[in-house]
Amino acid sequence: MPSFNANNGAFTPATTQDNWCLDSQTAGVFGKVVAIGWGGRLTTSTGYRTRWTRPTTIGSGTFTALTLGYGQPNYFTAGARCGTFATQPVLAADPAGNLWAQDWNAQGGVGVIVMPLANPWYFVNGVLTGQVACRNVAGTDANGSTYSVEWEE
Repeated sequence: MPSFNANNGAFTPATTQDNWCLDSQTAGVFGKVVAIGWGGRLTTSTGYRTRWTRPTTIGSGTFTALTLGYGQPNYFTAGARCGTFATQPVLAADPAGNLWAQDWNAQGGVGVIVMPLANPWYFVNGVLTGQVACRNVAGTDANGSTYSVEWEE
């Protein structure tokens, strides 16, 4: 399975917009999230809360893609896309529907979760919304944080 990653670094999050949304976008696209990451570089102690969830209503409209990296040099075009939508996905109120949520300190706080082999977050076009979203519940400092995802297709 080829692997891909996307990272939104030196980012200014908003509690009403995704840090990133992984979107299956095309019929037949099936994948699994195998790792997520987050981190901060603020100079003062600041509490953040970030959640990863499946939207209840898909994002739509203009899509701004993040630059993708790839782990297999013969497979460098992903079926899914990762970025942000002009019309944001609708998320259930936190904590409902969370795949994971984390309170953390953006003054140098960092985290990486590598999913267990038997329990990744699957996504497939046409099932539920076919999307996985990362959004902050708290924390909106300018250029102060980073959010990443790695997936296989």
